[in-house]
Amino acid sequence: MKLRTMAVLGGLGVAAIALIGAGAAAQFTTSTTSTQNVTAGTLSVVLYGPSGNNWGGNGTTSLTLPAVVAGSSFTTGDQTVTMYNNGTLPAGEITEAIGTNYPGSALAGELSVCETSFGPGGTPQYVIYNGPLSGATSYVQPISGTIAVGGTDTYTINVYAGSEPTDCGSASVTTISQAAAGVIATPGTSTGTVLDNTVEGESLNVTVTVGYSG
Repeated sequence: MKLRTMAVLGGLGVAAIALIGAGAAAQFTTSTTSTQNVTAGTLSVVLYGPSGNNWGGNGTTSLTLPAVVAGSSFTTGDQTVTMYNNGTLPAGEITEAIGTNYPGSALAGELSVCETSFGPGGTPQYVIYNGPLSGATSYVQPISGTIAVGGTDTYTINVYAGSEPTDCGSASVTTISQAAAGVIATPGTSTGTVLDNTVEGESLNVTVTVGYSG
C-alpha cells in the first residue's frame, strides 16, 4: 500500500512540476489599433441665374439663358451667372472658355461678347473678354480661383452687336495676356460689328464653360 501510494504521489508531483514550468515560459501579449475613415469627396458645382427670372436649368450644371431675337444693333444685357459649390471639396477654377455651336457661321463672325468676373470678396470686377465672338472661341483661358464648400462665385456675360452698353465698356480684352493683366471693368459703350443682311434668320448658342478641379 505504501509503495502504491508513493507511486501515485510521485506521479502527481511530476505533473505539477511540468505545469509550473510551462507557466513560467509563457508571455503576456496585447495590441492596440487606430482607425481612420477615408471617404472620397465629391466635386460638384451648379449654376443659378438671377432670382425671379425663369432661367432653364437653375441648380444644375447647364444653365440656359433667356433667348434673344437680335436686330442689327442689340445687347442681351449683362446676365449674371452664379456658380455654387454644393460638393464636399473646394472647387478650384482652372479654365474658362467662350464658345458657340456654330463657330464658322456668318452670325458667329459678326457677334461680340463681353464677359466679366469678380475678384475675392466680389470686387473689383474684371474684364475677362470683350471683343468678337469668333476670337473668343479660339482659346481656353487659364484662370485661378477657389470656391469654398457652400460658397459662390459669379460672372457676367453679354452678347451684343453694334454700339451698346455693357459692363466691359470701351475696354478691349481679346488675348490671354490682356486678361491676365487684370483690366478693371468700367461700364460704358462697347462697340462691335453691326449685323448685316447675310445673317438674317441664323441662330446659334453662345456658351461659357468653366472647368474646376478638386
